[in-house]
Amino acid sequence: MDGPFPIGCRWRDAQSQQDAGLRFWDVRRYEWWDGKAWTPDMPKACLERGVDAADWSWPGGTPRTEVSCQDMQCTYQNLWYNNGRFYILVDGPNTVDPWKMSKNHHLQTLHVLDALAFVQSVRAQVLPGNTLFMDFPYFLHPMAIGHWPEVLFPAFSSLQLQPGFRPARVLLMSLKRTHLMAWARTFMGVALSGTQPTEDLAPIVFQSESDSVWHQILSSLEGLEESEWLCISKLLVPLEMDLDGRRTFFSQADGHLFRQRLYAQFGLKPPTPHSRHAVPNITLHRKTSNRRILNLEELVAMLRTLGHVNMVEHSNDTPMAEQMRSVASTSVLVSVHTSALAIAPMLRPGSIVVELLQRNWRYQHLDESFKAQTEVMGDIHHFAWRATQPNQTVYLNPRDAVRFGDWTTEMCDTEECVEAHTTVDVVVDVEAVRQLLTDRLALIQAGASVEEASLPWPER
Repeated sequence: MDGPFPIGCRWRDAQSQQDAGLRFWDVRRYEWWDGKAWTPDMPKACLERGVDAADWSWPGGTPRTEVSCQDMQCTYQNLWYNNGRFYILVDGPNTVDPWKMSKNHHLQTLHVLDALAFVQSVRAQVLPGNTLFMDFPYFLHPMAIGHWPEVLFPAFSSLQLQPGFRPARVLLMSLKRTHLMAWARTFMGVALSGTQPTEDLAPIVFQSESDSVWHQILSSLEGLEESEWLCISKLLVPLEMDLDGRRTFFSQADGHLFRQRLYAQFGLKPPTPHSRHAVPNITLHRKTSNRRILNLEELVAMLRTLGHVNMVEHSNDTPMAEQMRSVASTSVLVSVHTSALAIAPMLRPGSIVVELLQRNWRYQHLDESFKAQTEVMGDIHHFAWRATQPNQTVYLNPRDAVRFGDWTTEMCDTEECVEAHTTVDVVVDVEAVRQLLTDRLALIQAGASVEEASLPWPER
């Protein structure tokens, strides 16, 4: 299997979507690698167990929660957890209002007269050392690679701000093991690494699996009984965009460092700029399920007048080494708005991204999610063409065409309308894309910077 795994904990899904009656959110059955063969028995390394709270020496003599927030991240000392929910343990006369810890998880306030007396009255264990918190933001789409940078890039930057904070483990919320595909594990390995990439990931704490997406996000942690309390000794939580944080790297330097380490991990030469005088190597990412380009042949013919064209279709199963070789050789990446663009920030300096946006795609700035990732790099040109006419969109579900086909962009601000526009095909205005690329290539090949060659994002 591709990609790194937590140390001593390698798994594979023993079922598949083709199994009779298996639904997407059904509880999965896994097999585990014991060093010699696959076995149905989960290794001990896959379950992180704490120490008995009765044997723990509390900092300052108290198990109450302490919080420090700065630089788009919060550090919690003694954060408590029970049966799917996180708690701030507070004692004394002053009350503390609860707040949101991440997109999917709120902090509850547990106010007691005496924190130590409370802990002595319950079954509790303590996770020692440092824990890094990750919450996959869009749990309804757990296989969408495109949302992983929103988790991993801020986590990488948080660790750069605290070089002494080496995670003993990762607390991964709102996902199942089967959702942690090779792409995510590879990028997680770079995000967690110190000065050098590592072959093994830190241990990962998952939630117990549920057969309902709505139960999954609040299910208890694996190996923890519902009546047990868990104290996380020290937890680092990067703030998300919804909480005044970032959905990408905190700085350009962080982005460049991550890219450099990723290239090194795959034995690639350092990511240096492309020659401005070379014929562009154009990679066209196509899809065969949804968001297909219906006039693909016409688009390919046009691109071939501008450079060498390589057509690819990277998926969750595409080996990372293959994806990285493609990235390193690409000077122009053309793609519809899809998870394949999650790797765009790893393009070499001076590369160009042309994103083909489907009609009515703007909810909560979803249309700019990949642009936010490339923009922070400071050395990647990112442009877009947007479908604006009804005849440029073909709904795969005829019912969606009846419901939303004549809606304007302003009207399409409901979850149902947004979901309908994830399953559409696109007819591209090839002449408009040709004009965009021809003009921008001339400027960039003449030495224009990202700022000098930039264009306004197409109106919604």
